[in-house]
Amino acid sequence: MPDDSVTREIFGNIDELSKWIFYALTVASLGCFAYGVSLRVRLWRRGRAREHSFGWKIGITRFFKKVVWQKKVRRGRRNAGVAHLLLFGGFGVLFVGTLLIAIEHYSAALLGREPTDPLFHKGIYFAVFEIVLDTAGLALLVGCAWFVKRRLAGTSSIGQHKLDWLVLGLLLLLGVTGYLAEGLRIIREQTPQPGFSYVGLGVARGFEMIGVTRGNASTIHFALWWTHALFAFGLIAVFPYTRLLHSLAGAINLVTRTEQLGTLIPISIEEVEETGLVGAAALQDLTRQQLLELDACVSCGRCQDACPAYEAGKPLSPRDVVQDLKSQLSSQQFSKALSETVTDETVWSCTTCHACVDTCPLGVDPLRLITDLRRNLVAEGKLSGAPASSLQKMQRSGNPWGLPKDERMNWAEGLDVPHASDHPDFEVLYWVGCAAAYDRRTQKVARAVVKLLKAAEVNFAVLGAEECCTGESARRMGEEFLFQELAARNLETLARYSVRKIVTHCPHCLNSFKHDYPQFGGQFEVVHHTQFLANLVAQGKLEMNEDAGDDSGTLTYHDPCYLARVNKVIDPPRELIQLTVSATEANNVVELPRCGVDTACCGAGGGKMWFDDAAETRVGASRVTEAIDTGADTVVVSCPFCRIMMSDGIAARDTNVQVKDIAELLADAIHENSGRC
Repeated sequence: MPDDSVTREIFGNIDELSKWIFYALTVASLGCFAYGVSLRVRLWRRGRAREHSFGWKIGITRFFKKVVWQKKVRRGRRNAGVAHLLLFGGFGVLFVGTLLIAIEHYSAALLGREPTDPLFHKGIYFAVFEIVLDTAGLALLVGCAWFVKRRLAGTSSIGQHKLDWLVLGLLLLLGVTGYLAEGLRIIREQTPQPGFSYVGLGVARGFEMIGVTRGNASTIHFALWWTHALFAFGLIAVFPYTRLLHSLAGAINLVTRTEQLGTLIPISIEEVEETGLVGAAALQDLTRQQLLELDACVSCGRCQDACPAYEAGKPLSPRDVVQDLKSQLSSQQFSKALSETVTDETVWSCTTCHACVDTCPLGVDPLRLITDLRRNLVAEGKLSGAPASSLQKMQRSGNPWGLPKDERMNWAEGLDVPHASDHPDFEVLYWVGCAAAYDRRTQKVARAVVKLLKAAEVNFAVLGAEECCTGESARRMGEEFLFQELAARNLETLARYSVRKIVTHCPHCLNSFKHDYPQFGGQFEVVHHTQFLANLVAQGKLEMNEDAGDDSGTLTYHDPCYLARVNKVIDPPRELIQLTVSATEANNVVELPRCGVDTACCGAGGGKMWFDDAAETRVGASRVTEAIDTGADTVVVSCPFCRIMMSDGIAARDTNVQVKDIAELLADAIHENSGRC
């Protein structure tokens, strides 16, 4: 156990004049740091203020989980994530260690203690301190070396900038000169039990091998100490003017950001009347949080790698959208039209799949920027063609197909489906949705769901002609007020029937009821049909018949973005598929390469369903290829949009692969006596 004699002198071998110069340079470098940060804060504050709640308890939890532990940084790019954790963690520990030394030095000075009589920097504390800091320095160097190697290889999608080399160089030199100065300090002071500084001890032995002695170590130590200090001052001074700013802006963003996947910030008529603006036309129309996010972006390219539109060759890179707007922010062009920086074609390429938002380790939300741009384009009448027509049909007929209300129940012919108006004591509302009501392929899904609900003797009902589009597509396309109009109409109907629990097979409808409608007073228990059906199976209300159903061969399951990534419903669909596999004696189930929260978009979200792109040029073309390459006979889906897009894509490839909803498989596999056992 180390006693109090185990210590070292702070500012050892440093004369009084050098100390005062050190203090002056410390103040100067911190002044440069503070000035640079203040410039950015002033730019952030030029955005619109937006009220949002923030709790310190939640903020502290986020800080340790997202900033310190860097959970999302380590997801996806594993090697890069580990390297970043080493660099960030090593630097952070060294920074804290420097603060502790400063506290020791100034506290001892205030108490009038001699430099050789430390306050707490001794004994067991000193031993642990030296071991931890030596290890942190190694972590910093390993992390820096990995990033240097990656940049030299030139294979990464991370944005490159000349100043990045300055930052990496300063960090590397800071670590190396720190160890060199430590080794010389060990030789000069003959520190008792120097093994605690194990890296420094190794360096000291190396110096001794080339002829450095206690007699000449002082001069070399003094020069290297100042070299190390100047590198440190330089790093502090340039911090807010380089990519390092992302660590500060990103930490603030992660701690204060309140939005969750699947949500959009509503706009009120009063707000539009006050500002005369819908969405964002210039930088000054973005919120302060959004401007902060621009500086939080480190241009790592993860969002670009995850973007299905970029993969499909569309003119959209979420990274470029953010970085281009960041350049506009840096040049302080607040009144310049955002459409001059981000083209309309880029804005309309997005499927709002949330991959970019979900993968960003710093909480940057390119999707919110794109949605605000869309809102402004729609308000300015800059949307035309098929998507504009679909919005007109939603407003006129209550559905994007533009078909009459009295045809909304055609899918249920011969099924005797209970209607809410005739069956007011229902417990569960089955929300059919527009696709199942009007698209012939998807009508089979609704019929299968009804068969299953009846087999399990569920007390349910549908709204029939009283149901209209949730407005989800309209909102994601930027037509906020059409969405609010449709939502108000549906909320009035749901309130009239005192609806509390909703089952829907459409993840987009699910997301609207869970995240959009509560913003306007709609509070419901909303479950996806796979969740509800899996629960019925667990309760013994649906029994599989091993002799029933058609053999669908090898199966593969495609996770819908709004079900898996946005609403984290991943296991129930797979549980149901496994049941149908046993029942139909199918060969096996093959998992797609990209699955769960890392699923790939089918290309229909964000209103892209209503764009008239050819099947081979759609955003989801690569997903179709991925599904076919599994060798599966049947692609299983759990979203009507995915069913349509995957079916069209597969049909264009002239293959015999089938596309079926999970409900269809389950309906073919249930025992006739389900619900009566």
